[in-house]
Amino acid sequence: MPALAVPPPAAAQDDPGEDQEDQAAEATRFYLLKRAPDGQNLPVERYLRARQAAHRMRTYSIARRNFVSHLQPHESTQQAATGNWIPLGPGNIGGRTRALAIHPITPTTMYAASSGGGVWKTTDGGATWSPLSDLLPSIAVYSLAMDPNAPDTLYAGTGEPLGSVARRGAGIFKTIDGGATWNQLPGTATPDFYYVYQLVVSPSSGSHLYAATWTGVFFSPDAGATWLPNLGRSAPHTGCQDLAIRTDQPTDYLFAACGIANSPPSAIFRNTDAAGTGQWMQVLAVPGMGRSSIALAPSSQGTIYALLSSVDPANADFLNALLGVYRSDSNGDPGTWTPLVQNTDANRTNVSLLSYPGSTFGDLCGATRGSSSGQGWLDIVIAVDPLNPERVWAGGIDIFRSDDGGRNWGIASFWESPAPQGAHADNHRLVFHPSYDGIANQTLYNTSDGGVYVTQNANAPVATGSRAGCYPFPTQVAWQSLNNGYAVTEFHYGAPYPAGQWYWGGTQDNGTVRGSDGQGANAWTTVAGADGGYVAVNPSDANVIYHEYTGLSLFKSTDGGRTFAPAINGITEPPANFLFIPPFTLDPGTPDRLYLGGQTLWRSGDGAANWFAQRRHPFCQRHQHHRGLSRRPEPRPLRNLHRQHLQQPQRARRRC
Repeated sequence: MPALAVPPPAAAQDDPGEDQEDQAAEATRFYLLKRAPDGQNLPVERYLRARQAAHRMRTYSIARRNFVSHLQPHESTQQAATGNWIPLGPGNIGGRTRALAIHPITPTTMYAASSGGGVWKTTDGGATWSPLSDLLPSIAVYSLAMDPNAPDTLYAGTGEPLGSVARRGAGIFKTIDGGATWNQLPGTATPDFYYVYQLVVSPSSGSHLYAATWTGVFFSPDAGATWLPNLGRSAPHTGCQDLAIRTDQPTDYLFAACGIANSPPSAIFRNTDAAGTGQWMQVLAVPGMGRSSIALAPSSQGTIYALLSSVDPANADFLNALLGVYRSDSNGDPGTWTPLVQNTDANRTNVSLLSYPGSTFGDLCGATRGSSSGQGWLDIVIAVDPLNPERVWAGGIDIFRSDDGGRNWGIASFWESPAPQGAHADNHRLVFHPSYDGIANQTLYNTSDGGVYVTQNANAPVATGSRAGCYPFPTQVAWQSLNNGYAVTEFHYGAPYPAGQWYWGGTQDNGTVRGSDGQGANAWTTVAGADGGYVAVNPSDANVIYHEYTGLSLFKSTDGGRTFAPAINGITEPPANFLFIPPFTLDPGTPDRLYLGGQTLWRSGDGAANWFAQRRHPFCQRHQHHRGLSRRPEPRPLRNLHRQHLQQPQRARRRC
């Protein structure tokens, strides 16, 4: 076998021409297809029972060839005795991060919540990160809350709903030792807490805890020991998604944003004494309102902002994009909310708040104006400067800032731009440094589908004017990745190179990425953008590699990944027949032979230059096993197909 070439550094980044609609829901559907019982969600509580059973069992060490004591997952000596896994990364390419909590006294200590990697902690301001929750029954962590009076006490809410699909959670987990140990709150082991969107701890009483879930708002008067429904349960899969609590009141003065699809109607509610005799009151509801985000002005808490997405069928161009930005300067009282920006605004930047500026500014940048649709169901956040109630931030696909109380906006980050103007797309949280003063300290963090980012000059000029969304992306706000050992990238598939020292794979919203032993966990590179899928390497020539995007989209490179060309010639099957991530494989014994599956199995014998449909035996056609690879309707889990296949006559199976 000839010597294998060392893969070159890849310079490819997200392609600005790719589809901007995040496919998180499709990715989760594919995730469940591989793991869950047919048509069901993952029964995550079974993991908790299995872990408890494992703790009662003796542990055998292959390295020592004998039994060792019962496994204690937080004891490093026990892990060393049984052998350790080595983290390979990528530590520099983050995954979807839903929340960030910062220690108020020691702000270099931060906690990040990832929907695919659980809770992580840094004690050096993001220079390094460590996982805290790998052994929890659910590492789909959507929300975090820190007790402001006892910062080592945190709560993590699990479960991630994504449109019509979801990763089911296992309720709320609590730590009182800075994340070293976690315990499930028993009162949350119910369907009401399968998806926990937001958590807040009362500043006046650290024992008061509120949770916004897919069925409403729940209240715990005793630091999570017991729970009571606080805002009446709404219809399934709408619930309440955001909470904001005043810190200047003796009572728990709470706002809740509820609803996604406007069925039942979405609205914002207020309770001026949520832990006492207060009643929830609807304070804002706008026709066509979908999901919304709310934020109080910390320096003037009678001022509250709301960022609303649109599900108005009469305005399909703004589907899941901006409906409006609203503001009340009267404690959120009904009738005091003023629309500052609506999607009929003439200011192109204003209407782009939840859209992709490259599309909404297309005709002003020498191209064609595209759709204004967005993904407000997935990424929507608004935040207010801690000292200036007129300075407001909003995040959707990109990040925006207003310096005049929400009336006019500028673009503060561009996902397709390299650093420093660029940060990853799809933003979920905007969190100010505890010592932020707007001058000497202008530190603002954001979490996105690309992990954790920070800017040290949050108040620098932003991009405004008729070409605000055009290259060369005129913002002076500079962003820096804090993904250093933060290994939460969600892989659809991965594989090593033949020698085992290089490895790569396709990920959700972070492309196809590649790393090596020699370069280390924090030096992975992007081979191709968008969502990545299966990959393969020719074992005789490592310069010949294959990757795919979603759907029918196989590509081949003969120069180690510097350039790629489409490799689907001869495949006549409709693209809709293929899975979100279509399976393909390379025959290691005959590397020019590849297989790719839609509803039909396709084979190439010339390195993917040409493809031919494989003839199915009539037995297979009659029983339609091939339906297991269809995209719609959703296929049955492959293991079920395998089980049925094994029950058929051996002779017929061979022909299939």
